[in-house]
Amino acid sequence: MSYTPPYKITPKIIDLVSKISEAVGGFFAQEKLSLHRINRVKTIQGSLAIEGNTLTTEQITAILEGKPVIAPINEVQEIRNAIKAYELLDDLNPNSVEDLLKVHLTMEAGLIEEAGRFRQQGVGVASGEEIIHYAPPAERVPQLMKDLFDWLNRTDEHPLIKSCVFHYEFEFIHPFSDGNGRTGRLWQTLILSKWRPVFKNLPIENIVYKYQKEYYKAIAVSGGEGGCAPFIEFILGVIDETLAMESTAPRTVRDKIIAQMRANSKITRNELATILGLTPDGVKYHLQKMTGEGVIVHHGSSRNGYWEIV
Repeated sequence: MSYTPPYKITPKIIDLVSKISEAVGGFFAQEKLSLHRINRVKTIQGSLAIEGNTLTTEQITAILEGKPVIAPINEVQEIRNAIKAYELLDDLNPNSVEDLLKVHLTMEAGLIEEAGRFRQQGVGVASGEEIIHYAPPAERVPQLMKDLFDWLNRTDEHPLIKSCVFHYEFEFIHPFSDGNGRTGRLWQTLILSKWRPVFKNLPIENIVYKYQKEYYKAIAVSGGEGGCAPFIEFILGVIDETLAMESTAPRTVRDKIIAQMRANSKITRNELATILGLTPDGVKYHLQKMTGEGVIVHHGSSRNGYWEIV
């Protein structure tokens, strides 16, 4: 008998699917999206921060640019691996177990011996020091993953819902000895990106990190009478918030600079370059142009000065 994950479609889920579908349609038609590179950095930083990685967006940007970073070696390796894994999105098949193993191998290369292979021992899902879920025995993992992918292949469920169900079931099975969270979150992004490509560039993981405690709570309380409905509601809420934030994000470089200056009146040129994914000289060009046009005014020395919006 074919396996079907247990979940209940609640009114809240229906409402969120409707809102998100409408919002994504607007993004797709009007291309309202922040810079791809900025959002990819946010995605990687958020996803790995959930699991304890301490590197900042500035450090991740430096790694992307091939610059040296002073940080724990394993955390730098995690970032490098995640960058490579997200670069695979266009070529991955969301219905392929082999591609899932390929992603895990990429994510965990040089970090664990079992990279790219299902676990051979028992594991649990932890929130801080608290174990919120004990995963099924290791010997059941291959069949459980086969059942899950069989369902993913045949289901006619809306991509928003099936991606959330897969995400929850994946974390419930916890098929790997490590890296389950970051791999599961990437796989949900993959499923969604095949529905609407805009999801490749939405920093959903960054908002999940913002609500990290609620994320683990949604995992812990799912599995009852409503199945994983609490988890579906949580993730859809995160996606809805991400789209809302991106839809109001400034679109031009000038708008982005002004927005950052309003958020931090003492922001430096190098900080602007890191946040906007530009070179310091690129930022300097825009600042000089905006100063010449009277949009902003510079105070202090060229090295330690700051800009004020007129």
